[in-house]
Amino acid sequence: MSPIPEPSFWQQLGVSIPDLVAGFCGGAVNALVFQRVTPLAIVSSVIVGALTANYLAPVIGHYLGTTGGATGFITGLAGMVLCQGIVSAAKDWRPFATKGNSDA
Repeated sequence: MSPIPEPSFWQQLGVSIPDLVAGFCGGAVNALVFQRVTPLAIVSSVIVGALTANYLAPVIGHYLGTTGGATGFITGLAGMVLCQGIVSAAKDWRPFATKGNSDA
């Protein structure tokens, strides 16, 4: 019986290299399709695409019924919109607000 291999450094951090690369490519396509012209916009699109694909691709893949690189690419392509939606929902979230109380 062979010993259980120790997870790599990246696995310990929760990084999936295939999802990261697919999301990077999706972010690059996002930058090209939406004609982002400033260097900051291009780099932001690629980084956000890679990070969202790394951490959200399994969830998105389950929801869409896709697997592998396709899920990472789709998630990376839509990464900016996904992050904006999550931040917007977090701003509006009021877990302890009572019904009818608009001040909370």
